Amino acid sequence: MGIATVSRMINKTGYVSEESGKRIEAAIRELNFVPNERARNLSRKKSGIIGVIIPDFQTPFYASLLRQVEIELYAYGYKTMVCNTVKTSDREKEYIDMLDRNMVDGIITCALSVEDSVYQMVDKPIVSMDHDLGERIPLIHSDHQKGGRLAAEHLAGQGCRKVIQIGGSFPVNTPSNDRYLEFERVMMEKNISVQKLEIEWNHIDYAYYAHFLQDCRDVLQDADGIFASDMGAIAVYHFVTDMGIHVPEGLKIAAYDGTDFTRMMTPVITAVCQNIPLLAAKCVDTMMKLIDKREDVDFHQVTDVYLQKGGTT
Repeated sequence: MGIATVSRMINKTGYVSEESGKRIEAAIRELNFVPNERARNLSRKKSGIIGVIIPDFQTPFYASLLRQVEIELYAYGYKTMVCNTVKTSDREKEYIDMLDRNMVDGIITCALSVEDSVYQMVDKPIVSMDHDLGERIPLIHSDHQKGGRLAAEHLAGQGCRKVIQIGGSFPVNTPSNDRYLEFERVMMEKNISVQKLEIEWNHIDYAYYAHFLQDCRDVLQDADGIFASDMGAIAVYHFVTDMGIHVPEGLKIAAYDGTDFTRMMTPVITAVCQNIPLLAAKCVDTMMKLIDKREDVDFHQVTDVYLQKGGTT
């Protein structure tokens, strides 16, 4: 039996007779043969790996998204290599360089630490989640404008008149900024006082929020409504309850992202929920189309959001 026949059988690249197939399968079992995946991918000029760049594992949204992306990629036969930038642009650049050197077949990026031009100089499959890198790179994101509007209308409907919005304006072109702008616009339209407490965009862990809130004690005590990310909302809940403020009677809290973390505590946090499984599926599906050089790539996709009513409003 020739080497070519065995190769066709293992790689499923051509016809092999039933008799030959049985003999090859028997030999594989007897020899306990395991195909060299790296060698197979090299022959196909593919690594079989997709890089996923996220800002921080500790952020509930990115942790949840990464889990779903890995599941979707595995279903397509791809492994996931993760870059956790942790506010370091050099890490992000290293992974982009890996794509340029064919060490990964594509990159799904959610990071915000390098200049857009770094991505634009790479002529390889790139999908961006929530970061507008230019018309040549597909952009996928939630309807953040609707999200900001849902949160504002809900807090207004609950009688809030003095509201705080906790967030930061990212120094890059990200559609997620729309939620802050829309939230403020709706509140002003309803003649509701809204104050924005700026956080550093690249500090997004729980410890930062806990420290940040210490300096905002007087402002929080005077508010009747809070809008923040999931982690920020959870941090606020614990901080104000320790201050003796009752939620939702004395202060109403609405979160943005709506990850499982908002449902793991009592009370459940009221939140605007992004459809994380759908975002992940769209990112991976778009990546597969880019790798296959298909023409039906949608370069701007927006997913819907919805309000999860909990016990904090």
